This record gives sequence, structure tokens and C-alpha cells, in this order.
Amino acid sequence: MDKFSAGEIIESIAEITKHVDRDKLEASLANTLHERLEIDRVAIYKVHYQYNQPKHLLMLEVVGGKLHIYNLEQATRKAPPSPPVIEQLDNCLKNKSAAVIALSKYKNVFFQPTLNHLNEVVSIFTLSCNENSYQGTEKSMKGYFQVYRNYLKLLNESEHDTLTGLLNRRTFDRDLDKLMTEWQEKIVLESDDSNHVNRRSGHSENGNWLAVVDIDFFKRINDEYGHLYGDEVLLLLANIMRESFRNYDKIFRFGGEEFVVILRDTGQEGAGTALNRFHKKVGDFHFPQVGNITVSIGYEEIANQTIPSEVLRLADDALYYVKEHGRNGVRCYGELLAEGKVKVVQAPVHDDIELF
Repeated sequence: MDKFSAGEIIESIAEITKHVDRDKLEASLANTLHERLEIDRVAIYKVHYQYNQPKHLLMLEVVGGKLHIYNLEQATRKAPPSPPVIEQLDNCLKNKSAAVIALSKYKNVFFQPTLNHLNEVVSIFTLSCNENSYQGTEKSMKGYFQVYRNYLKLLNESEHDTLTGLLNRRTFDRDLDKLMTEWQEKIVLESDDSNHVNRRSGHSENGNWLAVVDIDFFKRINDEYGHLYGDEVLLLLANIMRESFRNYDKIFRFGGEEFVVILRDTGQEGAGTALNRFHKKVGDFHFPQVGNITVSIGYEEIANQTIPSEVLRLADDALYYVKEHGRNGVRCYGELLAEGKVKVVQAPVHDDIELF
């Protein structure tokens, strides 16, 4: 039988669902499960893909009343869980369903996968507790996850473009602002480290990059073949983008034929390689009725800028250069600046303008 009142349940649900940021939402749910249901340990494994192979990494855990959040680098270095847990994590990826295993006579682990709007497993919660705790709170545990899934469905509908299923423009504003805030906090932490890279003077080896992608002559496609085929081009291009970038990179549709990609934790060479690979995939793909199309891409490192509108403007300047010089290409703003092909424009002092 549950050990807390209906009022306490409602209060905890209200606390969880006040968040629209996914990381904060997951952390709030993990804390609530740990505190309210007396779970010994709550952990969240995020699913990342390397060479199209899924890999689950421990990104968050609550144990002993303390919340621990790990970045990608820390998660990669952590020791793997026990073989039975690994086996069940793999099963969750395949079956997309919850499960319970007994690690010992006295300890159970409950597994709950989280699915995205494409019905893909993106994370797996694991809850470790003794047999009595699990039996006493199983109903409430499953109830919390049902509320969580319903709330995620609402978030997915508000965050994604209805045609392509990619993240939308509004979500971009929030995610870019969050990313730049995290970067500035990292710079402050590293300010006393004499060996850290000067982000203002050069590109970092593990930076974040913003790329603007534009379909060349898209209006001509709509005019010649009709909007139905134009929409099909957008859908197929969105699929190529999903296949070309890592699942922890972010892909957005801005509307029309313009898209934005945020590449995480890579250097200039890695960003350029990924964008050129995507560029080639698009050029090699045969679109039904339309045939082959091309895209123009401009990109720049997010860390070098101080305000969101500035990094977007620089990537857009690089895109404009590509479109003014024959289209069908990929260029980095920093490289164009070094070559003297673009000029520095003074950024506004305050970020008090609307991006769009």
C-alpha cells in the first residue's frame, strides 16, 4: 500500500510538469521517484548512436539523496553496469517495453524506456529497490511514468514541425540559449586553468557548431512539380538529415526550405566532415519525380559568440557567400574570414532584438 496521500502525489506531479526543458524534467522525475517512493537508486541511461549502433550511457543518477548529472565525456568514461543490467537495457531497446529483474533475493531493478515522437527509445530509467519497496510502490511508480509519458507527448507536439517531424523554430531559440549558457558556465570554471583553449582566439577541439542549410532553387521545384512534390522533398531531406548526424546533435526546420543543425562536442574538422558528408548524400540521392537536388550550407562555432543572434548571423553570412558563389557548397564563416572573403560586422551590444 502507498505511504503518501493524494495531496502529496498531486504536489509532486505539479513539481515535475512545471518543466519544459527535457533535462530538468528528467531530473525532477528521478528526484521525485527517489524521495516519494523510497527508491534506493534512480538512474537514467541515454541512448546514443555510434556508426548506427545504439549505446546506452549513464547520464544521471540519484542515490543517497544526491543528484548526479554527467556530461557525455564523463558518461563515456564511467564503468559499465553489471551484465544482467546491460542485458535488460539491450532488451528495452529492442522491445520498447518496461520490465523488472531480480539482481538478488533482496534487490529488484525496474526498467522503463522513454520513446520519442518517432517511437524510438531515447532513454531508459532504472529504479533499484528491495522486494518489499517495489511491491509497495509498484502502482504509484507506473502511475508516475504514465503521467510522464502523457506530458512528453504534449511536449513533442509543441516542439516539432508537423510536416518533417524535426524540431521547430521555437525550440531552436530555447535550445541555443541553453547551450550558450552552459558554454559560458564552462568558460568560467576553466578560467583558472592555464591550459584551457582560448575560445575567443581560435576554434576548440570539442566545441559546438551551428549550420544553416538551404535547399537550392526550392521555389523552382514547387513551381514546376507542385507543392505536393515540394513537401515530399522536405520529408525525404529530413530523413537524410537524421541519418547523417548523431542522435545527440540537433536538427531544426525553420520553415520553408531552411534548416539548422547544431553539432555537439566536435572540432572544426569534425563539423566540416559531417556537413560535407551530408551535402554529398543529398547530391547523390534521387528524389522521386524531381530527380537530384543540391543544398547550400554555412556554419560557424557557437562558442566564439556571446549572443544567440550573432552566431546565427555569422552562419547565415557563410550561407549567403555560398549562394552568391554558385550554390551547392559548404563553407565555414571562420575560414571565409581568414581568407578575406567576408568582412567583420560589429555585433549589437545587447541581445534585445528578435531573431526572426
